[in-house]
Amino acid sequence: MRYGYAMSLAAPAGVGFGHAVMPDHWVPLSVIARTQRYSLRRVLRLSALAGVAHVALSLLLGAAIIAIGLQFRSVIERNQSLIVGGLLVLTGLVFLVMEVLGRGHSHAHDEHGGHGHGDGHHVHDHGGHVHDGRHAHDHGGRTVRLMAFVVPFGAAASPDLTILPVFLAASGLGVVAATGTLVAFSIVTIGTIVGLTMLGALAGYQLRGAWIDKGANLITAAVLLIVGALVAAGIV
Repeated sequence: MRYGYAMSLAAPAGVGFGHAVMPDHWVPLSVIARTQRYSLRRVLRLSALAGVAHVALSLLLGAAIIAIGLQFRSVIERNQSLIVGGLLVLTGLVFLVMEVLGRGHSHAHDEHGGHGHGDGHHVHDHGGHVHDGRHAHDHGGRTVRLMAFVVPFGAAASPDLTILPVFLAASGLGVVAATGTLVAFSIVTIGTIVGLTMLGALAGYQLRGAWIDKGANLITAAVLLIVGALVAAGIV
């Protein structure tokens, strides 16, 4: 019996770790943290929230599948990879297009394509309508930054259904074993996502140079495109 309880803890811990190390759960968030210059405290907070959301969604979706029927599990898992991967690829393409069009930043520009001077603020008068160029650029920059946060966070928080068979097997040993399974899965999953995201961000901050900040959107686009394609193809 003790062996059974030990396995009921080791198995979900292994499942949680094995799934959380997948690059879609931490690489995009680490890259965004570096390119958008998030503080380490903010990275810790966001990765912890992503880990908690990941566990909560996994358990809720797992409970729903048990209630509806396990035959839907494979369908959901297959479509989930396509959805998450597709969103990452789409966001990467948006970053790429914004960079090509020159709108992937929030600097002010004058009418001749140069950078603004002084307070960086310029105003155009079009037939009585005043257009604030800096406001337009800042609005575009905020949109990009919002997408940069939402999509990687959503990918990290996307649920994992591999815990279902482990939980069902542990349920045969009783309530204590089943509860221990969920606790072990939750702790290891959250710890892995937070730990790898923090390590990725720290490693990114060791890379210094003007080219990183200048090419932040291109770097972000490349990472999102690569990870998204691998996820959508079912490779990771």
